[in-house]
Amino acid sequence: MRKLNIAVIMGGKSAEHEISLSSGREVVKNLNPKKYNILPIVIAKDGINWQIGNKRQFLLDSPAGVKPQITNSKTRNLNRSDHASIIKNNHVDVIFIAMHGPNGEDGTIQGFLELLGISYTGSGVLASALGMDKIYSRRLFVQAGLKVPKYLVLSKNDAPNKIFKTLKLPLFVKPSNQGSSVGVSKVAKKSDLKKALDSAFRYSNLVIIEEYLEGKEITVPVLGNENPKALPVVEIVPKSDFFDYKAKYDEKLCDEIVPARISKSFVGKVQKAAILAYRTLSCRGFGRVDMIIKGQKIYVLEVNTIPGLTPVSLFPKSATSAGIPYPRLLDKIIDFATP
Repeated sequence: MRKLNIAVIMGGKSAEHEISLSSGREVVKNLNPKKYNILPIVIAKDGINWQIGNKRQFLLDSPAGVKPQITNSKTRNLNRSDHASIIKNNHVDVIFIAMHGPNGEDGTIQGFLELLGISYTGSGVLASALGMDKIYSRRLFVQAGLKVPKYLVLSKNDAPNKIFKTLKLPLFVKPSNQGSSVGVSKVAKKSDLKKALDSAFRYSNLVIIEEYLEGKEITVPVLGNENPKALPVVEIVPKSDFFDYKAKYDEKLCDEIVPARISKSFVGKVQKAAILAYRTLSCRGFGRVDMIIKGQKIYVLEVNTIPGLTPVSLFPKSATSAGIPYPRLLDKIIDFATP
């Protein structure tokens, strides 16, 4: 049986560029070389320049149809005119997308690959776009019968005074289309609101003002296409004020408990809610559903359609707890790739 040619794409024009590189490197490191020929593709922060690395892997055709001279120790840089030629190549069987945030997780790269007819891992265009958009995904969650926190949507032209007519302090301010808690602030005093809004509006034209729910923060990884399965529930206990960007990628700032400290009967309810959220957005391949448990109520926050795959990320930890080592997890994600 021949080895599959897997291109791992990472980086990109996103506030999560560095996290994506960490995920991508970990994927490259853990893909089984007996099963795959592996080609890393790093997209620069400008979104234009792509670096193609080769380590005894397959060659790509250049735009002129000339085979590039790539040795085991070299890489090459390509500009925008080369991108389609890099991807649309008969040697590439599957693109493993290890990108996070806008342009990578929001349906952009997925749409590009759809046009080229190239298989890729993870959700399709629509599910990716919905997963990245906290406003529209929450509207769909509510229609599906799931609970979400109370929230308001604010544009730059809206007066912030209306917030306190609906919500009480403390509250969260979030950009509508970012991940990894980028631009997210917890507001405990009215005087802190302007700074929080300014931070969120740097990343998005719309922001979510969300009630603070004091409860147990959990996340549920999900694997699969038509019949997705929930992995063990992870409990998140940040040592800082909340599970912010730093806490997500520094194990010293957060305790991540697998399996979560909830009853077995409640685990089933949580996993059922996670699968419903996943299916509501038509997700495929893999994803991670973030939630809050308050009392006996489950509140869905969002679905991450390309959850972190770094050495400290929650998805691999949950998979390991389920008896799925990292290389086997990657095999499953590739098996679920969009044809």
